[in-house]
Amino acid sequence: MNRIKLLLLTSTIFLTALPAFSQCTLPASPSPATEDTTFDTFFQQNGPGWTGGDGTYSLLLPDGTDLWMWSDSYIGTVNPTTRLRSNDLFSAHNSLTIQDQTANTLTTVGYPPKTSSYFVPTTKSDWFWQGASLLVEPTPGTYQIEIMLLQFTPTLKFVGESVAIVDWPSYTIQSITPVALTSTTIQWGSDIMLADDGYYYIYGIKNPSSDYKQPYVARTTSVSYLTTPSQWTYWNATTSAWVTSQSSATPLSGVAAITPEYSVNQMTATTGTFYLMTGMNPVKPAYPDWNQVTTYYSCNPQGPWTNKTVVYTTPEAGAPGCKEGNLVTYNPKAHPEFTDDTGILLSYNVNALESGDLVCANDYIPRFVRITIPGVTDKARHVR
Repeated sequence: MNRIKLLLLTSTIFLTALPAFSQCTLPASPSPATEDTTFDTFFQQNGPGWTGGDGTYSLLLPDGTDLWMWSDSYIGTVNPTTRLRSNDLFSAHNSLTIQDQTANTLTTVGYPPKTSSYFVPTTKSDWFWQGASLLVEPTPGTYQIEIMLLQFTPTLKFVGESVAIVDWPSYTIQSITPVALTSTTIQWGSDIMLADDGYYYIYGIKNPSSDYKQPYVARTTSVSYLTTPSQWTYWNATTSAWVTSQSSATPLSGVAAITPEYSVNQMTATTGTFYLMTGMNPVKPAYPDWNQVTTYYSCNPQGPWTNKTVVYTTPEAGAPGCKEGNLVTYNPKAHPEFTDDTGILLSYNVNALESGDLVCANDYIPRFVRITIPGVTDKARHVR
């Protein structure tokens, strides 16, 4: 879209009453990432229960444990000596696990007996893949988890999002409500963030068949509006304005392309508040050789994004699988609730290009690294 003069703005394109941008002092670029062998080892699970998945979303819970939310998942057992599964078929398209760092345990929610998808669309032939989540406190001391779910058909056609509300600590599904979007050109739910300005920012991706997958952002004033896009506004980086029509949104400035799942986190450093985006460059190298875990900074949730830094080159990308093909890496995210004196935890997913390699648990597994950002002092907030 060309830059539009204020006199030509219509009811569907408007400047917000608040300033579009704030200024801040960004910290120095992150250090090169180092492997976190403790997390790598912990998620080499043999079961019974969850033994592998992608997606790798996490959420700090009120009792100090952490909920890990996965997309395609294996639930069962793995031979602890050979790390082989009995077959290469996924048992679930989504799953939930609880990590207790004190007890060093990972509990699979609903297992036993449940080994199938935790969330199931009304159209039974479709499936939900995992999106981002929020922990909310509807009344003092009462908590719920709201999870964005992305629905796909068996032909991998994206057909829309839903929001699941899950009671905590029972993990009972209270509801699954479709997001009332009229267009599926953008997949929303790559991340959801409550910023200090009081807005809920909903990040998404326009996912064309080419490598140029581009990030977008919408925002709303209440978590109750996550299923009501009529209450969302969308960022137009050309006009530096929030607009009321998704069709008038533009990609975020400063990020030429990114993999479909990425994270955006509000961070605090000695220099002040800033925003960290973590993803993977899908262009150089192109799929299936994605290997650049990349971060960006901004003073604002909507950008512009700067300080592009390749913090890690994944060694698994292009490596041989255990039997017949090669491996691929994708969809890095930050998990700031695990920030400690060794840095900020990042994850990325490892997968096999040939299904026969998926009998090997180590060919379908999350991997973890840590970065340090000068002056970062905080962990993520858990109540949104």
